[in-house]
Amino acid sequence: MAYKDFTQMPVWQKALKLLVRVYQITKRFPSEEKFGMTADMRRSANSVVHNLAEGFGRFENKDKSRFYKISRGSAYEIISQTLASYILDYLNSDERDELVNGYKEVIDEEDLLIKSVETRKQITNWPSP
Repeated sequence: MAYKDFTQMPVWQKALKLLVRVYQITKRFPSEEKFGMTADMRRSANSVVHNLAEGFGRFENKDKSRFYKISRGSAYEIISQTLASYILDYLNSDERDELVNGYKEVIDEEDLLIKSVETRKQITNWPSP
């Protein structure tokens, strides 16, 4: 399906909701984690959302795919950070499950998006006006 704007992409919408949750959850992290886990998780969550948007804005399939893959990598990164935060007792099991499962869903959708972009034929010649 072709979207007029990246904000119409269900994967972007899901990632944005998770970004908000990451900010809400990390707000309660210990103050000594301000430049540690709090910053890392927020940066990763932002990367997921904003690289999806940037990929959408790219014209060439190779560029689109590259940014979608960066977003995907950041989703894995935040899963790892979530698990570490749980072990450190910074979040509870419900929050852990919400973030891990949410980002796994994002990854699944990104896998489909990447496959779609990489198998789509690139338009090489624009029609003459």
